Amino acid sequence: MSKINFLPDKKVFEVESGETILQTAIRNDIPYINACGGEGKCTTCRLIVLEGIDYCSDQTEEEKQLKQKVHASDEFRLACQTKVNGDITVRRLVLNKEDIESVSESGISGRLGETKKIAILFSDIRGFTPFSERLTPYDVVFILNRYFTRMVKSVEENQGTVDNYIGDGMVAIFGLYGEKDAAKSAVKAALNMCDEMDDMKPYLKTMYGKDFDIGIGIHWGEAVVGDIGAGKSKRLTAIGDSMNFASRVESANKQFGSRLLISEEVHEEIKDVLIVKDFMRTNLPGIDGRVTLYEIEDINFNSQEIIKNQIIEESITWNKGPELVTFDEMPQQVVKIKREDILIVKIEQKFYALNDKCPHAYLSLLGSDIDIKNETIACRWHKSQFCYKTGEVREWIKMSNFQKILGKIGLNAEAKEVSQMEQLPIDVYSIKEQEGYIWIGFNN
Repeated sequence: MSKINFLPDKKVFEVESGETILQTAIRNDIPYINACGGEGKCTTCRLIVLEGIDYCSDQTEEEKQLKQKVHASDEFRLACQTKVNGDITVRRLVLNKEDIESVSESGISGRLGETKKIAILFSDIRGFTPFSERLTPYDVVFILNRYFTRMVKSVEENQGTVDNYIGDGMVAIFGLYGEKDAAKSAVKAALNMCDEMDDMKPYLKTMYGKDFDIGIGIHWGEAVVGDIGAGKSKRLTAIGDSMNFASRVESANKQFGSRLLISEEVHEEIKDVLIVKDFMRTNLPGIDGRVTLYEIEDINFNSQEIIKNQIIEESITWNKGPELVTFDEMPQQVVKIKREDILIVKIEQKFYALNDKCPHAYLSLLGSDIDIKNETIACRWHKSQFCYKTGEVREWIKMSNFQKILGKIGLNAEAKEVSQMEQLPIDVYSIKEQEGYIWIGFNN
């Protein structure tokens, strides 16, 4: 006759023919909670099979459906649905009133703990303290929110999830919901974040006379994933040594003067697509032994994707852009090609492509006024004008009014620096229509 060892009760009972684990427990006066009366409609009789999982009956349809909702592992079973044909050891998971309240709060839709491999990205700002010394509290929050808007976009566009903010730092997870190529997506997101930081620096320099930088660390490893917290703050997150390791990888950027470091585990997972700038052997705080970290310069994107979205000619590489029909509703659109933000404008049934950043103050040109007669685009921020066909400067706006604004907040020196900037043209790109799409050309 089969026996069940119940933990934490430390009691062993024989199983009668045809009994479920729940029935055996109740018959032997074990206070086993079952809110639905053993109908397989809740998870309060949940348990973990520590030994003898092979002696458990196949999952019923009710059990399969419930386990799917909570993303439970194979060792997780419902006592009301499980029978045994051999000796097993189980641990009851819902034991008292506090446990019941926790289960009731999340219902059956909450995600139970499971171990899975994920990519963890830690980022931190370098040099923000000296940058912010002269700023008002409003400016500090404004700049941080502007910065995080860009960083979060990079994460989410690469199928990542922002897990937490720690001061001016950020934690993002890739693969949390089972997304494919999580390690690769994390590195792509990190490279985009570095690009966004570079794109933001001229604006910071112009407006505040100084800038800051970013440090990013990525690790690929196992973590416990589940809905953690209570009340409205409960959310899907990850915990474990892998999270701490990723944090240590990010901190190593300070030591090596780098921006983007990945662990050996990330490198091993996607080494075929990585372009490594450098590597180093080092000790990380709280980590036993020396580890290898890789500084990443770029990533080789899927070759088939490149072939599909590029036409390579002798002098120009054509990159596929938006569909033509989308311009009927949006005559101005910004697309990212080769990590460049490109503004495409439709003017009298013709298309023009320019770098989206106005060289006057490095702000986006999207939404700027178009003068068809004079063939100009006027920056909507400071009204500097450029020819949308050639990119040449038509009017470089005087900075007197802008100086007054900056002067009021104590930035006269920076304003003077901006006003004396060299008058720079806008980069323009070749453009053509083909197969219902806009194609943007880069000179080879």
